[in-house]
Amino acid sequence: MTRYPWWKYLIILAIVIPAIFYAVPNFFGWHAAIDVRAPVGTLLPPVATMRDWLSQAKIPVTRQQTDSHGTTFYFPNDDAQGLAETLLQNRLPSNAQVILSQKSAEPGWLADFGGRPVNLGLDLRGGVYLLLRVDTQALIHHHLEEYQRGIQTLLRHHDLQYLKVELTGPDQLGVQMAQDDLVGKAVQVIGSQYPELLATDKGQGQIQINMPEATVKKQSDDALQQAIVVIRNRIDELGVAEPQIQRQGKEHIAVQLPGVQDTQRAKAIIGSTAQLEFKMVANENDLAAALKGQVPAGDALYYGTDGQPYLLGKETVLTGRYLNGATAGVDNNTGQSIVNISFDSVGSRIFGDLTSKNVGKRMAILLDNKVVTAPVIQEAITGGRAQINGFSGLKDASNVAIELRAGALPAPVHVSEERTVGPTLGQDSIHDGVMAVIFGMIFVVGFMTFYYRLFGLIADLAILVNILAILAVLSIIGGTLTLPGIAGIVLKIGLAVDANVLVFERIREELRHGMSPRASIDTGFKRAFATIVDSNITVLIAALTLFQFGTGAIKGFALVLTIGVLVSMFTATMMSRGIVELALGKRRIAKLWI
Repeated sequence: MTRYPWWKYLIILAIVIPAIFYAVPNFFGWHAAIDVRAPVGTLLPPVATMRDWLSQAKIPVTRQQTDSHGTTFYFPNDDAQGLAETLLQNRLPSNAQVILSQKSAEPGWLADFGGRPVNLGLDLRGGVYLLLRVDTQALIHHHLEEYQRGIQTLLRHHDLQYLKVELTGPDQLGVQMAQDDLVGKAVQVIGSQYPELLATDKGQGQIQINMPEATVKKQSDDALQQAIVVIRNRIDELGVAEPQIQRQGKEHIAVQLPGVQDTQRAKAIIGSTAQLEFKMVANENDLAAALKGQVPAGDALYYGTDGQPYLLGKETVLTGRYLNGATAGVDNNTGQSIVNISFDSVGSRIFGDLTSKNVGKRMAILLDNKVVTAPVIQEAITGGRAQINGFSGLKDASNVAIELRAGALPAPVHVSEERTVGPTLGQDSIHDGVMAVIFGMIFVVGFMTFYYRLFGLIADLAILVNILAILAVLSIIGGTLTLPGIAGIVLKIGLAVDANVLVFERIREELRHGMSPRASIDTGFKRAFATIVDSNITVLIAALTLFQFGTGAIKGFALVLTIGVLVSMFTATMMSRGIVELALGKRRIAKLWI
């Protein structure tokens, strides 16, 4: 049989068999697909009914899959996918989500055992990359306005008369008290209520209130973390698989959405602040004067989505923070696209009191500082439900409903950088990358077989296992393969061969010194082991450094290189030795062809 210990063969099998199993899903390719989902409470037609619709329209469906999230239909090509999207959007309920996607074509039984393909990056699969900047200055300004209103209420509550409370700087408020002797008490009250602020007596009845740098930093960090959560919720509503959302620097968020085909919709939903506000419409007789620059105190000029001007009270009487639901639909009376919203218990009480006291008056509903609608309050609304109209179409209403359900961003978000990679370009990148790996393998296999004969074939087998193991590890850990990652695989082919070359040349050297074939093999593997470990550790240190400090493409390259280094140390020593011993068995060898 063999002189190699049986337990080492068990280790080899325990690594090679899972590597093959988890690498196999990557060779089945991808299918055009559509995910059909609906918010809680919305009833979708039976799957058989939707399948009949597609069959009647002669749209080919390769298979379907239903889970707790909804139903996925698979199509043979992108044309069938596009036709199916149009048909389903027209026939399904208005708030149902019809999401274009790309799904793995692996068999269901393989997926049931945990097999899944490697996540492909944007450069291979196509999709959207957005670098978003959170406007922290606008956030601090908004917080100062809240402090301004809060301090006014606080001073009135303590009977401390003031003349004005106003913004005097980017992180500063100024208070003018009615009397100098009230300043000390006011500073004490403000400091007690708002310990995160620094109130200072500036003399002559003036108080200067500053936001310390630590407070500004904390509020900015909190806003960035909250923005990441909100963006992730919105992406989940879009149904994007394996999105990557991570903070970059002090005020940036990097978002990668592989496989997204409706890029404009994704960008609009992610970047919209979705700040919902309710404000009372001021005296409309003052609108003409306001347009000429004479805006009454306590009021502000706003514009609607259609450009119409509105004079509204500055005070926000209700915000979207009290929402607990938002769904898109169609008004049965007018046929217009609408969004139905519902408030929680606190919001319902506030909304009920607000509408009770203002029957006959107009109330404006604003989304991101633009008036969507400004209806007249006909009667008190105590059920905690309201309706927003004024949308251009059902898709626009559906997008707003998604944004409201996911929550408002804490501050405006601006797109600093945008890259869109089409699926065709991604397929070209995959083809070019695969061809690079194949040609690299062909040249290496040819050279090793010609130069080292049987031992060269063993090295070639080790390289193949090395590639499969890299794919398997990426699949298991949920890593992402990018074009630089494919470059790392090609590089690792050469590095893996280098380890085998060290072993084979050591064996040749021992043979030239007169050792027997068996002794040469033993000595060659043992003495080359230390050299292989040393050389791979230096590469591993470099790869880990790139992974730790690199971003994007560099990190993808470093990840593949790190996995490849660890795997090649196994394939070049234990696995290659095991195959050699298995091939030679226990028979005596007079001459070794290497």
